Amino acid sequence: MIDRFIEQFSQHKKEFLEELKKGNIKVNLNSDLASDSRKMALELFESWLLEKTTQERDALVDETPPFDEFLDQVLARAQKYLRERGIQMSYTSLSKQMGISETWKCIRVFGHSNIYYRIGKTRPRKGPNKGGEYLVMDLVMDGYKKKVFSPLLLKKEKIEHRLGVPLERELPKVEATGKYRLKLMLSDDVIKERNIRLAARKLADFVETTKPYLSELGVV
Repeated sequence: MIDRFIEQFSQHKKEFLEELKKGNIKVNLNSDLASDSRKMALELFESWLLEKTTQERDALVDETPPFDEFLDQVLARAQKYLRERGIQMSYTSLSKQMGISETWKCIRVFGHSNIYYRIGKTRPRKGPNKGGEYLVMDLVMDGYKKKVFSPLLLKKEKIEHRLGVPLERELPKVEATGKYRLKLMLSDDVIKERNIRLAARKLADFVETTKPYLSELGVV
């Protein structure tokens, strides 16, 4: 860690001296620090480094694609992964077709119109994940408790074992309204870092792992 700090310090010092030679750094000779050249140099270096870091951070924020564009990129890559595994996936992007910003996108794997996957972000207000923001992948089975949801729950542990992550359900109060979902949730780091590859792989794994069980239950 110390070696890394020294390496970064040396690199920044080199850039600072180059900018100073070019006259790109303003030096206030009337400052009280002028009598102590070493202290003045350190103050100048600190000021320059803070400004440089702020500019780089702002540039990074500006380069971050909108969330719906990030979802489109995730879906395109997941579609490729699934095609390689012999699974056809389709989705509609309103942001591309009509310029409408979307925070959720639906994914079709079956001809069955009422059972589908979707991807978006959520900030649960209740339950074990309360308060955090997550990238969430839902398997939506609304209205199919007896035929699909309940039988699939019997396979939940096997599915989780294959995926290597736990799956969440809706709160009992929500399920009581007929909304039945299994959720794969990823931390907000995936969103902040725009980690397209990881999100796409998790989505493809989720679909590939659950699809055979759904097919056994007659979802085609």
